[in-house]
Amino acid sequence: MRYNGDRVSGPVSRVGVVVNTTKRGIGGVVDQLVALVSGHGAEVLVCGNPEDGVSRTLVDEKTLVGESEILIALGGDGTILHAASLVQEKGTPILGVNLGRLGFLADSAPEELEDAIDRLIQGSYRVDERLALEATVGDTKAFSLNEIVIEKGVLARLIELKTWIGEVPVSSFWGNGLIVSTPTGSTSYSLSAGGPVLHPSLDSLIITPICPHSLSQRPLVVPADQQVRVQVVAEHVDII
Repeated sequence: MRYNGDRVSGPVSRVGVVVNTTKRGIGGVVDQLVALVSGHGAEVLVCGNPEDGVSRTLVDEKTLVGESEILIALGGDGTILHAASLVQEKGTPILGVNLGRLGFLADSAPEELEDAIDRLIQGSYRVDERLALEATVGDTKAFSLNEIVIEKGVLARLIELKTWIGEVPVSSFWGNGLIVSTPTGSTSYSLSAGGPVLHPSLDSLIITPICPHSLSQRPLVVPADQQVRVQVVAEHVDII
C-alpha cells in the first residue's frame, strides 16, 4: 500500500500541528508557528500534552485528523512517523520540522519555518508519496511507514524464521529476528542491521535478517507488490 497525500490546490485554511513536547524550547517554536500560520488567516489546531508547557488550546487526535488539511510535525523522525500513523486512512500531507537528533524525514529546520509556512499556505509545494506497510498477525493489523520488526524478545535464545515472497519460499534461518522495511525505513533499523539504503521513490521492500546464525543470509530487496509472509518457529512465546 502507499501512504498517499494528494497535493492541495489553493490556500490552506486549517493546519494541524503534532508536537513532541519533550523537546527543549518547544513552546517558543509552537508560538512562532501559530503566529506565522495565523498571519496568513489560517486556523491552527495543536495536538500535544497540556502539562508540557505548550501555551495553546489543544485538541485531541481525532479532532486533529478530522479537521486538518495539512499536518506539521514538530520534533524528530519519531514525531513524523507518529503523525503518519494518525492520518494513515485519510492521507493528509505532512510537513516535518526537525527538532530532533535525526531528521531523515524532515523537510525543514526551525530557521526555515517562515519560508516553509509561506509556501505551504499558498499551496506552493509538492507532496511526495511514500510506501507504507500493513502487517497482519492473526486478527490484529498494524500500519507502519518505516518497518515491521519480528524479534526474539528478551530471552537469550534464537528463533527460527521462515520467509515466503508470495508463494515462493526464500529463506529459513536461526537468528534474533527479521526486519521488513520500506524505502523510508531503509535509513533506520534495517540500515543498522546491514541493509541497503533505498531511494524513497522505489516500489521495493527490504527483508533484513537480524543477527542470523548463518553465513548465507543477507538483506534482500523485493518488489513491493509481493506479499511477504513470515513464520516464526520457537519453543518459547516471548516474541515481539
